[in-house]
Amino acid sequence: MPELLPFRGMRFADSDRLKDLVCPPYDVISPAEQKRLHERNPANAVHLELSQAHEDRDVRNREVAGVWRRWIEEGIVVQESTESFYVYRQDFVSQDGRRCRVAGVIGALKLGPYGEASGVLPHERTMPGPIEERLSLMKALPVNISPIYSIYRGGGGLTPYLDELENRPTAARFADEHGTLHRLWIISAPAERDMISEALRPGPLVIADGHHRYETALAYAQSVGGEGDHQSVMCFCVDADAEDLVVFPYHRVLKTSVDPREIERRMAERWPVKPIDNGTSSSAALSHSSADHPFLLHSREGETLVEVGDSTVVEQVGTRARAWRDLDVVALHEAVLPLVLPEGVDDLRFSKDPDEILSLVEDGGWTAGVLLRALHPAQVVEVARSGERMPQKASYFWPKALTGLVFRTLTRLPG
Repeated sequence: MPELLPFRGMRFADSDRLKDLVCPPYDVISPAEQKRLHERNPANAVHLELSQAHEDRDVRNREVAGVWRRWIEEGIVVQESTESFYVYRQDFVSQDGRRCRVAGVIGALKLGPYGEASGVLPHERTMPGPIEERLSLMKALPVNISPIYSIYRGGGGLTPYLDELENRPTAARFADEHGTLHRLWIISAPAERDMISEALRPGPLVIADGHHRYETALAYAQSVGGEGDHQSVMCFCVDADAEDLVVFPYHRVLKTSVDPREIERRMAERWPVKPIDNGTSSSAALSHSSADHPFLLHSREGETLVEVGDSTVVEQVGTRARAWRDLDVVALHEAVLPLVLPEGVDDLRFSKDPDEILSLVEDGGWTAGVLLRALHPAQVVEVARSGERMPQKASYFWPKALTGLVFRTLTRLPG
């Protein structure tokens, strides 16, 4: 079962300027945004999360650790006097115009290998490169800079409590450039802390964002050994049954030696394909398709709706967990690409922005783009419960939990 505990967070002393001090998680910051955030404020959290200090990794990490020490010495960040949970709420308008909210609890999640004992489950595969990079940073700066993001099926058990917090003063409140309202409450009362811990205890917690950060924290804990704050990681926990979670698909763009017309011909040999003419909305064609696994194939030759049946996936992967097999991204990687491109894919890139995918095909020299439908948050939980993992970059939860609302140090502060 998962164990979520309160902790003494460290927060920016100047809460009135938080809008200029926070940043997104490191893995969604583009080079242009990284530069802009560095220039926005010398105390912006990006100076820890994704520093531009030096090209050499070790030198850069030492400089980041120096920035953190200076922030403490100058009182830019201060530590809470009591162990607390942090309720974080985001209010936003969805793409279809609905007023939405995501509220959850930030706490210290006990680390352990994925599974029943830890109560923590992954939903997608990871890559060793990012873990190595972040572990190097954590060794130089033993701080949870940003929380991992987990979801669970809680049946709305905490919803009345989270709703009631609107009547209490906030520790932080600001709207970002996208119009999302961010609010933070500090929960220090022992009875409330116990209630929150108990509500999260049944689990499991499924990592929505932050697989690399969780595995980095676990590797760090194992390397240090013993007991201490390093045996847990800062985690934002959200009830998928109650909150308005938005999950965008990660679309794909690929490079291959095979001509795009040949790719389309091979697909047409196996599945129904429908060219999309200029007067038809490609996104509507994708969302309205009744196929088990519809995809939009985009090349310089045009757009085509490809409709793949579940039988194709079963032929390739057998009767593995239905929750996993039902995913379009699984059908693409486990069945469609191996069947259509036995030569292999030379390069693959991901983006939640369809326009970026189309631009890379039209102007960037990529062979073809594949646009996918969005996932439902409950699908993510059920796939994790089945023991399967999605391909990397299968889901994009939005809005992201910001970096800089609260930090968690893994070592005792001087004095």
